[in-house]
Amino acid sequence: MSSDPWPDESQAESPHPINAAPSPKRVWLERFGIGIIAVISILIPLIFGVLFFLALTDGIVVNAGDPLREVRLWMIQERTGATGIGLTATTPRTGASAIQCAATSVAFLKWDRRLRIETDASYCRCYEIKNSQLVETSSVDCKP
Repeated sequence: MSSDPWPDESQAESPHPINAAPSPKRVWLERFGIGIIAVISILIPLIFGVLFFLALTDGIVVNAGDPLREVRLWMIQERTGATGIGLTATTPRTGASAIQCAATSVAFLKWDRRLRIETDASYCRCYEIKNSQLVETSSVDCKP
């Protein structure tokens, strides 16, 4: 045996090369794992930021200037503290020429006793158009 660090032709090479390329399956698993970590690292601060904003304000309302098309997200506050999140979505219904109705569905994500979603609340309101303004009226029967 010689003390030369470089092998010559008489010495056998290693059966497994040191710099072998990883299998395609392993590459995709690594990419998938990195993707999951990236999504989680973005979603966790985003969720906590939205919850913090909802706790400090009256909620988020998106209506684009039309009160008959409105989405509202708010935090449910009770004496014991925050117990859930509420979401309302209002969509217009057909009505008479001078009357416009809007149906509103309400959903709650509650965590006070256990984590649950409640979606059984909905209501309908009708508005009469007077002088280009919407005035709520109760003379028209509206069903959600």
